[in-house]
Amino acid sequence: MAVDRPSSELRELQEQTPVGAIFLVSLMRRQLSLSLRVAATLGLVLGVQPLVAWVWPRYGEIQLIGIPLPWLVLGVGSYPVLIALGLYYVRKAETIDDEFSDLLT
Repeated sequence: MAVDRPSSELRELQEQTPVGAIFLVSLMRRQLSLSLRVAATLGLVLGVQPLVAWVWPRYGEIQLIGIPLPWLVLGVGSYPVLIALGLYYVRKAETIDDEFSDLLT
């Protein structure tokens, strides 16, 4: 009966060695980088709305179905962006975690 021995990388993590700390810091940096990119993208997409209204003042006066266009863009148009960014974030975070797990096995 063979006993599975943990990989050296996993052992490094379990024993909290300096090498294990490097692995964890690398994982956390990748996760932080992903989070910041997604947050920056969302901030840019939503933050460009006031800029558009400032550059093109008529933008705030346009109405569709009796509702001002900026309200529609922010109230309705932002949800597909949020959903797309959420899906991207989850898939990328799972990929990062899977790559880290593969490294340990």
